[in-house]
Amino acid sequence: MKRSIAKAIAVVAVLGTAYAIWRRLFRRSKTDMTEKLKEHLARCENAMQAAKPILAVHKFPTDSRTLTVIGFISVIVEHQEAIVMLVHRDMPGSASALFRPVVEGTCRALWINLPATDAEVEKFVTKDEIDVTFGGIATALDTAYGMVDFFQNFKTRAWSHLNSYTHGGMHQIGRRFLNGEVANNYREEELYELTTSVTTIVLLTIAIFLKKYGHAESAGQIDALMETYGSHVGGLAG
Repeated sequence: MKRSIAKAIAVVAVLGTAYAIWRRLFRRSKTDMTEKLKEHLARCENAMQAAKPILAVHKFPTDSRTLTVIGFISVIVEHQEAIVMLVHRDMPGSASALFRPVVEGTCRALWINLPATDAEVEKFVTKDEIDVTFGGIATALDTAYGMVDFFQNFKTRAWSHLNSYTHGGMHQIGRRFLNGEVANNYREEELYELTTSVTTIVLLTIAIFLKKYGHAESAGQIDALMETYGSHVGGLAG
């Protein structure tokens, strides 16, 4: 009887210790989101929602190139919405991990949209393969859209950071600790930059796509939306 009681006490003690460790490991940061960031997230969300009907009012060709670009735009719009939602719900790690897919999807969309050859488009559509490196795509985009070194510079500044956040590198892991505990440790300015940059990248892609098909007025409306929340484009802070 005494042995059973001692065993029960030991089990309870172990469970209590395990519960305490679990709470310690998975407690989120208690830092409240400021009203400034909440308002910024709302502006980013509103800008994207306002862009949808501007794009949807037009009809586009149904060739493989055009439909593929439309598909890419659909994906990166959804990623932008997810990033804003995740930041709002205090899940900045998952939000940060989606930044690279937005950048990659944007560059692929713009590459398919203009500089890719018909053969390269066909290979992507039929075999899901792109032979050009990401650096090569960046160079092609700068040339095709007259952007000087914009895409190449962006890749140089941001690509290693984006990979680290997406693939669980130290930029991501290092922000999982706060005051000796496992908790979100992302500066608010990082979240501001993340959501601003992602929103701008997606809207820029939509505007470029609209301009290609002669919808300059609608593209101008998209450009105007970039002024409603701040239009900085940059990599995540190191």
